[in-house]
Amino acid sequence: MGKIDDACREIVNKVDGSIACGVVDLESGMLLGIHNTAQYTQTLNEIVAAATMDLFRGSNIGRIEQMVRAHRGLSENGEHYFQEIHVTSAHNYHFAKTLKDGRAVVMLVTKKTTNIGMGWAMLKSVLPTLEPLLP
Repeated sequence: MGKIDDACREIVNKVDGSIACGVVDLESGMLLGIHNTAQYTQTLNEIVAAATMDLFRGSNIGRIEQMVRAHRGLSENGEHYFQEIHVTSAHNYHFAKTLKDGRAVVMLVTKKTTNIGMGWAMLKSVLPTLEPLLP
């Protein structure tokens, strides 16, 4: 995990108000790398990875994708539609963006003091460095 962890650390250090950044393999659900300033436990990190996986590949998401294809009269090809997701929770912003043609996702968690546009811009600015590190 070393280089991906380092890339996650770079993202956390670049984005004002960052708390954590992690990368999840969307085929296996495995956490590929993480850095956080909140000292989350490994169990909490894995639960967040699983929740991130559900946002992009959960069974309800798959059903929505199938229904949209059926509604449009398209043949079933298993294509995944969601590429970016922004979630606002009680205390944080969660920015998630797919990588490697949808095979992985990077999740950035920040305080609500972070400017949303700046959070997206900074996250996207480090993708060219992060993406080549992924399997």
